[in-house]
Amino acid sequence: MNIREYTKYKERKSGKSMEVSSQNIRVGEEVQDIQKEYEKKIRKHRINVVLLAALVVMIGVGAWYIYSANITYTGYQVVNSIERTDADTAKYVPYNGGMLKYSNDGAAFIGADLKEKWNHTYQMQEPLYAICQSAVALADKNGTTIFILNESGLRAEVNTLLPIKKLDISAQGVTAASLEDSGKSWIKLYSPETSGEELAATKILMEESGYPVDLCLSDDGIKFGISHLNIEDGQAKSTLAFHNLGSVGENEIDNFVGSTSYAGSVFPVFDYINSDTSVAYGNDRVEVFSGKQIPELSFELTLEEEIEKVFYNESYIGMVLKNTQNTGKYRMDIYDLKGKKIFSESYDKEYTNVLISGETILMYNESECCIYSIKGVCKFEKNLDSTILAMAVTGNNRYMLITEDNIEIIKLVR
Repeated sequence: MNIREYTKYKERKSGKSMEVSSQNIRVGEEVQDIQKEYEKKIRKHRINVVLLAALVVMIGVGAWYIYSANITYTGYQVVNSIERTDADTAKYVPYNGGMLKYSNDGAAFIGADLKEKWNHTYQMQEPLYAICQSAVALADKNGTTIFILNESGLRAEVNTLLPIKKLDISAQGVTAASLEDSGKSWIKLYSPETSGEELAATKILMEESGYPVDLCLSDDGIKFGISHLNIEDGQAKSTLAFHNLGSVGENEIDNFVGSTSYAGSVFPVFDYINSDTSVAYGNDRVEVFSGKQIPELSFELTLEEEIEKVFYNESYIGMVLKNTQNTGKYRMDIYDLKGKKIFSESYDKEYTNVLISGETILMYNESECCIYSIKGVCKFEKNLDSTILAMAVTGNNRYMLITEDNIEIIKLVR
């Protein structure tokens, strides 16, 4: 084979190689395309499986929610019980998933497992208390000492020097106290740290601002409000005043950021129900304010009937009125924080206690108990076997029951 023939041979072989290579490339690309399409279908299938599973779960949860929201109970069983060893004068209030027990001699926290988490002794004539989540403040009315505690026990002991009239506390334990001096009052805030140092002070001249009827402290401890009562020309005049300890109010006198006055109204109950919302219950109206820094009126309820009881939590406000509209001696009205009425229920029984926990409304007297859901479903209504001194919601269909002899955890049954 000469050079010319060899060259032609190499050209023919090279062409065939290039042709084979091109074919291999095309085959490779087709394989890759098929593989990508296959992976795409696999991903789509997996997404559809996940979406279907999520839909099934959502349907199941929704069905269970509807079922549980409408289920009713006919009885109860005692699942745990301990004998009471305290004095008959001890009082109980719901606290941190259990009960706060307090008396003139001391206070204790009883958890949902009926175990005593802490016990703090003192001597008081007329104990005052304030609770916000796991924080609690205790003081003797007209005394000068405040005990600040949480779920673990004592955090700080504060000496106010002046007589204490009112208390409130934030979730972090910052404590507000209304203190009375000759001709004036002070609203002072104290740290929950061991030193119990004074954080802020506002002086109230009663001849100018009126008497401080109530005070409230936001859950975050930044904002506080005061309900003032004054008499002008023989007529009551109330002022709801707001103060801000943050940057918004730091350059204002007494951290004052705004107020609203009402002629002829008295507001004995003024409370923050969360960090941004406060409610004032008056003799002829209910005022709800909201705002992260400077509170503004969110909605107002004008009342034509007398309020018997008030209750609220971080999401709802409620009241029991002397009913003049429908059948039933009393009427219970509940609203959300946008002013929408959730439900209204009339009844005749004399329930001495009404409280709301989560989405459960609990009403009871010494012998009878009635439980509603926030949707207005009567879940349970029955005479209990023991004399009821106090009750609290401790879990799903579980309640702590304080009787003359025992502390019990009861469970509702169908």
